[in-house]
Amino acid sequence: MKAKILIATDGSKYSKKAVDHGIQVAIKQGYDVLALYVINMKSLELFALSHHDDITGYEGANEMLRAEGEEALAYAVEKGKEAGVNVSTSIVRGYPAQEIIKQAEKEDVGLIVVGNLGKTGLEHLLMGSVSEEVVKKAPCPVLVVRGDV
Repeated sequence: MKAKILIATDGSKYSKKAVDHGIQVAIKQGYDVLALYVINMKSLELFALSHHDDITGYEGANEMLRAEGEEALAYAVEKGKEAGVNVSTSIVRGYPAQEIIKQAEKEDVGLIVVGNLGKTGLEHLLMGSVSEEVVKKAPCPVLVVRGDV
């Protein structure tokens, strides 16, 4: 079985940088890539809290996040094709750090690649750093790609 790198993406410019670096590592090491997008339950919970009267809006928010995920993963697939790297994709729903770790264990990956910054500073404040939690709990080495600060 060919070794695999898990690249977590949220579609932000910072995670695109992580995708770019992860693809480069895959080229050099001859690895396949699993690109992962997590529909963040915290985002859905925040939506539910702010729209408690509109229970039907939840599905719309879920679909919007799924569409964002498909777009983020399409970027990874495109970069993989350009580089000749096999990229498979997965969208899961949960808490990002937990899901990244769970998928890394399930897929027996040799490396996790994440960005150190996500979509907004507010999300970091409310949810903590995904990359920090992944580094602490990952079953394998983690490459954290620094975003522009």
